[in-house]
Amino acid sequence: MISRRQTRQSSIMAFAVGLLTAVGGFLYGYDTGIINGMLEMDYVKRNFAPNGKNFTAPDTAIITAVLSIGTFVGALFAPVLSDTIGRRLTIVYSAGIVFSLGTILQLILTNMALLCVGRFVSGLGVGIISAVIPLYQAESSPKGVRGAIISLYQCAITLGLLVSSAVVQGTHKIDDSRCFRIPISLQLIWSAVLSTGVFFLPESPRFFVKKDRLDDAIVALSRFRKLPVTDESLIEELIEIKASHDYEMSFGKPSIFDCFRSSPSRCRQGYRMFTGMALQALQQCTGINFIFYYGVNFFVHASVQNSYLISFITYAVNVTFTIPGIIFVEVIGRRKLIIFGAAGMTVSNFIIAIVGCTTDSVIANKVMIAFVCLFIAFFASSWGPVVWVIVGESYSLSVRQKAVSLTAATNWIVNFVFAYSTPYLVDAGKHTAALGTKIFFLWGACCTLACVFSYLFVYETKGLMLEEIDEMYRVCRSAGKSAGFKSTLHERYVLNNQEEQRTTVSSSTNDKRLESSSSTNDKRLELSRTVTTGLYERSHHGGNFQLNVVTGTPPSIDSNSDDDELMDVVDGHGVNAYNYTNEQDLMEFIQGLHLDNRFQFERSGDSEGPERPE
Repeated sequence: MISRRQTRQSSIMAFAVGLLTAVGGFLYGYDTGIINGMLEMDYVKRNFAPNGKNFTAPDTAIITAVLSIGTFVGALFAPVLSDTIGRRLTIVYSAGIVFSLGTILQLILTNMALLCVGRFVSGLGVGIISAVIPLYQAESSPKGVRGAIISLYQCAITLGLLVSSAVVQGTHKIDDSRCFRIPISLQLIWSAVLSTGVFFLPESPRFFVKKDRLDDAIVALSRFRKLPVTDESLIEELIEIKASHDYEMSFGKPSIFDCFRSSPSRCRQGYRMFTGMALQALQQCTGINFIFYYGVNFFVHASVQNSYLISFITYAVNVTFTIPGIIFVEVIGRRKLIIFGAAGMTVSNFIIAIVGCTTDSVIANKVMIAFVCLFIAFFASSWGPVVWVIVGESYSLSVRQKAVSLTAATNWIVNFVFAYSTPYLVDAGKHTAALGTKIFFLWGACCTLACVFSYLFVYETKGLMLEEIDEMYRVCRSAGKSAGFKSTLHERYVLNNQEEQRTTVSSSTNDKRLESSSSTNDKRLELSRTVTTGLYERSHHGGNFQLNVVTGTPPSIDSNSDDDELMDVVDGHGVNAYNYTNEQDLMEFIQGLHLDNRFQFERSGDSEGPERPE
């Protein structure tokens, strides 16, 4: 049993890790805020605009959107690094080398082309980071605070926007290269903080399980939970991660295409990918990046006074209301929060559009600014952080990094589409739509779609272990029922005879091998693909055979065993597990696991049973 003190220590460690890794979000937010103000600097327009006066809609579009192209490519490349060298080192290299190189290219800026190249390289680093950090946070955090931890990534984005706005506010009137070089050079500090800090953190324990490095996994889990390696709850968590991963891998090594294919170990995988990718796309369709990419430009053309100051205020609102989002994600849950947030954004966008199109006065401008701030408040407390939370925790370990990368790439490609097209939609001039404030009708319509989509498709994952989320998708056939789901995986995870099979685990000072002892004799606990300790099971409804994993070494059973031999070895051990309607299916499953003689069987029903579950 974990004490309150241990739970508190674990949560404190989780928040410390979350705050440090969230600096990756700060990098993206800061870079976004710089370009918003930089393109309106008089010195920059005179020296780097192709016409020597100002940046045209095509100029603004390509300079702003090229970062998104880089992030799209980086997000797709992330699994290659993350599943090979680990989540931690991927973050270190991306921030310390790739992002810093892009920053240096922007510092030596001599023309618009070099600015674009530098932003593309920086985007590569940001894209990799965006696909790995939420995953690293999800895999290392306790389930009770996981949503809040991942939300820190979005909070850091908002803080980066605010800080960059403050810096640009102080430098934009300087009439030399310092006006842009000072804000850009500060990015080297943020990237150094991230890469150096993460270097000293533990690797994700689930990455170690994925690589069959179980001794390293228990040590990493111990550091994250602030518990000794001998703690029973720690061992239970590791066993469940290991057993779940072994079951997934029994169906073969997954490819990128398996992110869209369901299997017995990845129930409704196509549905999950559709949900994650759609959420990331809809997040970019809300209109939030219009405010943060083109806010200064929009306010100038809308005749709003003190456009830089108003832009700073919007960033401050963004930071302030992200904090309630971090709290609410664990209080009221993911599903309700984004439904409510989308409804609020819908109303705000339509009011901005109506006021902007029907009146033109100082009062109208103030009303628009007020509802722009209200729109940002709804976004910051819901869709900003919660989308990253949902995609970070919705996928099975075997495809998790690939799935998160694909959803992040969706975010960036839609980001690019709007970043590139917005100047053509808003600005007045040749070959532009000159929508002005009418564009908020478009954002309002997209927010309406986001609200309906959330109600129909988003599952509630609050309070569940990552492995329990798989069970939820298997049991709950509709999103509306997911809020009432109660996992029984942990409760069923109990030893049949605790006095005889109770195990404790210690770390050897010589070889760090995990050992277990029972009340009758000491047994070696080898957490590997060939041994699983404890009573592990996954429940399917129906079927007439049960597969049970037990402590110790049950009698040997091979593929030639007939039905009577299978039944003879049953002595009451175990609980529900994978059910099949006949011995052939059962034996094929056993052979696929490569777990030899570590199993026992018992009949769970009569000969007539439902079809084998998907």
